[in-house]
Order: sequence, then structure tokens, then C-alpha cells
Amino acid sequence: MKRTVQTASLFLAFFILLSSLLACSDQTGQGAMVEKQNDIETTAIQSEETTRLLPDLPQRDFEGYTFRVITRGEWDVHWITKDIFAEELTGDPINDAVYNRNSKICEQYNFEITDIREFSDYTGAAQRSIVSNSDDYDMLAFTLTTMGSFSTAGYVVDLKTVPYIDLEKPWYDQSVNRSMSIAGRLYATTGELMIMDNDATWALLFNKKLAEELQVGSLYDAVKNGIWTIDMLYECVKKAPRDLDGNGTMDEADQWGILGEGFNTFALCAGAGGRVVSKDENDLPYISINTPEFISAFEKAILINARYGDVCFYVSNYQGKYSNVWTECMDVMFSSGKVLFNLAGMNRVTLFRSMDTDFGIIPIPKGSETQKDYHCAVSCYNASCIMIPKTSANLERTGIIIEALSAESMYLLTPAYYEISLKTKYARDDESQEMLDIIFASTVYDLGNIFDWGGVFTLPSNLTESGSTDFASRYAKIEKAAVKAMEKTIEQYMEQS
Repeated sequence: MKRTVQTASLFLAFFILLSSLLACSDQTGQGAMVEKQNDIETTAIQSEETTRLLPDLPQRDFEGYTFRVITRGEWDVHWITKDIFAEELTGDPINDAVYNRNSKICEQYNFEITDIREFSDYTGAAQRSIVSNSDDYDMLAFTLTTMGSFSTAGYVVDLKTVPYIDLEKPWYDQSVNRSMSIAGRLYATTGELMIMDNDATWALLFNKKLAEELQVGSLYDAVKNGIWTIDMLYECVKKAPRDLDGNGTMDEADQWGILGEGFNTFALCAGAGGRVVSKDENDLPYISINTPEFISAFEKAILINARYGDVCFYVSNYQGKYSNVWTECMDVMFSSGKVLFNLAGMNRVTLFRSMDTDFGIIPIPKGSETQKDYHCAVSCYNASCIMIPKTSANLERTGIIIEALSAESMYLLTPAYYEISLKTKYARDDESQEMLDIIFASTVYDLGNIFDWGGVFTLPSNLTESGSTDFASRYAKIEKAAVKAMEKTIEQYMEQS
């Protein structure tokens, strides 16, 4: 689990206790209230110091050096980089946590940090810089999918070789570290330094009013009792469609079971335990999509996330009608109360904070009740990561700064995102808060999402787009190319020192 729930809960408990004291100040008297407030502050600080895990770093003076991070910037309203740099305090929990984190670490090591925003072509800018051997950037904060081409081209450094970066520390996401390595080499990771991997974690938002009207039962109880399955989800979405305007045509004016897009077929398969790519005992990948378990999950997923079905409001069917189909159509459909489920990234929780109708949050369903755990897929198309360009002139300095920022983020940025923003500001009920713990404890990354060898990862999405269930024959057509492309990647990794 990436989230450090115990540490974050300490902060939340402190805020709740402090609020209680302030609320009852008239009864206790101002002097007594201040005295108790100081006692609680002291206790919270002492508890944090007792439990805080410090990075194993030396003292250094970087003499005002500017640590340069190239980011994705604000290239899409749904995916805005806001975890690297903050210019000033604004009162926003995320912004202020970033500002305070940076201020503390920059003062400690005497350096400055800046994010360089190449809105339209950030990968091209980095690639041109690296190819020309220019020391323009210290860190790349790109999508995880960028790791594929950058690692095989030798543009980035194996993070396991960087001084002072301890990838086993809890401020790095161990799920990423296990999933994204090949032959013991790891060229990208994420962790507490980032929040966009949280935003890119897929879960189910549901309209609580519709769920009650349709009598689908307690979804929270289903999750907690381990009976929330893909079959149960299908039974729920079947109850929702209504031709509200009575014109005989289902469109934006009507009520639907679920919002759909190509990636969601994979997300449902991953929830059921399916993996496109797995790895052996030697940390080498192999294709695991063509198994009875994955195919069974696919056959159920495509009934739910169906482009040409009667339960799913599918994005491709409306793409040409809007300049931005997501902001103008898909998001509006859910926020206006016309869709029961929205299978999407956790970033939607904050985007729907002004939604009139209450919504709940639950994990992606299991494949069956016998499945031990829930699995929530992370979109590598959207999750940001840490990469270090091979042109970095001082790896020791880079390692110290990344390690220090990551460690401090666990105590500042994570509580701001996980506890304050999600649990106490945007989530609508206590049950949703419990669900968030389950969701973030069950993240799944698939190496196939990085490389898509021979089109193997996009196969479920492509089948969904075409409305085909002919998995076996379509896989047979790409299998040889997929295996060959994967073997080439392994060779490229093995050749790098």
C-alpha cells in the first residue's frame, strides 16, 4: 500500500480534536481552551517525532542550486500537475502541503526547486535535451507509459543505481517497484512525492439516490462482506437504463447504468484478478492475457463496458458531438444524476465535489466471492512517475533531493491528499472513507500498459470498441508479434549496464 494511513490518521485526529476544542471554547473559557490546545499540539508533535521515519541522508549545502523538474503541466483539465511546485500559500490543502514541503527541504539543503512546463511536447523536449547531451533537467515527472520508450532508448537512469535513493522505503510505491522492473532494472517509480498516481487509480463512483431508487442493496456492505463481484455489478447496471424522454432512442437525455471507455474493460478484468503481463522468478515478463481466467473476466467485462450494449453510456459514441466529450458530456451525465455508476480515476472525486446528488465510492469488483482481495487498476497513461535523465550531472545531489522530498511528502502531502482532501472535504459519508482505504491498498500496475507489445494491452479495448467478443482469434493474430516485441525489450534491458 502506498498510503501511510497511520501517519495520515494522526494528522486527521489532531484536526478533529482541535476543532472540538474550538467549538466548546465558550464553555471552558479562553484560557483553558488555549492550554488544552497547546497540550494537544505538543502531544501530536511528540507522537509524530516518535513514529516519523527519517531518510538516511547526509548533510549537504547545495549552494542555491535550482533543481529542475520537467512536468506535464496543465495540459488537461482532468490531469493537472500540482505536486511538484507551489509558488505561494493559497489555503488549498494540496498547494500548501507542496509549498511547505519544498520550503522545508530547500532550506535544509540550500537549493531551489522549479517545475518546467512544456505543455504540448514535454516528452519531445526531454528527448531532444538528452540526445544532445544537455544537462537541462534533474528529474522527469511524466506519465508511466513514457518509461517504455525512454528506458529502452537509454534516456533514463536505473533508479537502483542512484546514490541515496532507497526504493525499499515506504515513501516509494512498492507495487510500482515490483511491477515496473525488468531483469532487476527499474527506470521509473512513484510514491509519496506524487499524487497523480492516486488520481489515476480506477474505482467506481455511484449515484446514491439512483442506487436507492433501483434497490440495488447496500454496496458498501457488499464490499465489506467480500461479495462485491463483477456479476453483481452487471445485475446492478441492468436495472438502471430508462428512456426518460420516451422517444425510443437512448442518448444523453436518458438514464444509463454506467459510463464507459476502452480502458475500463481492462480495469474490470484487472479487478477480477486478470493480468495482461506477469513476471517470472527472474523478474522477466511473460504474456498472461491468453488464460481462461482473463478470458472469463473479459467476457463479463464486455457486457458491462459495452459500446453497443444497452447499459453503458460509451464515450466513443458521442466523441464527434463535443469539442471535449469528457467535460461537456461524460462528466455532465454523471453529475446531473443520469448514470448509476462511473468507473473512472479517483480524480473524479474532486471534480464532482459540487455535485448536488450524493455519490459513494467503492473498489472495482472481484471476479468471484472466493477471490481474496480487491484489485484497483492504475492507469499508466495518467499516473505521473519519477525518472532521472542520463544527462543528470550530479546523481548524488539528485538522489538526496528526491529522497528528502519523498520522505517529507509522506508527512505533509499524503495527509493533505488522502485525509484532508478526500476523506474530510470531498467524500460524502463515513463508508466512502473506509472504501478509500481499500482502494488505495489494492492498486494494480500492469507492465503491458507500459509497452503494449504487439497491441496486447490494447486488445481488450479494441475488442470493446469494435463490439467483438472474438478474443481467441484476435489474440492469435497478434501473439507472435507481441512475444517478439517483448523479447526485444528484454534484450535491450539486459544490454544496459
